[in-house]
Amino acid sequence: MVTSVIVNIVGGTDAQNTTAVTIGNVRWGLNGTANFGTAQNVADGNSLLTVYKTTQPAQIAITVKARGYPTTLNITVNADTISVQTA
Repeated sequence: MVTSVIVNIVGGTDAQNTTAVTIGNVRWGLNGTANFGTAQNVADGNSLLTVYKTTQPAQIAITVKARGYPTTLNITVNADTISVQTA
């Protein structure tokens, strides 16, 4: 099964340096299949969420779980950390 997920970058010290986000093999932003703020289907279950940015570290990743219902993820991107909240 799949879950419809929207990814937004909502703030943080490195928000403007964020180029892309992936959840599993689904990508938003630069070289992605959708822009931020657009829904895409993500496989249900645990997946790696990776934020890509132009500053170091260039990638920050955490594990997230798609639970089978439409979800919006609001991501705050700081220098060394990310915070993910559901809307």
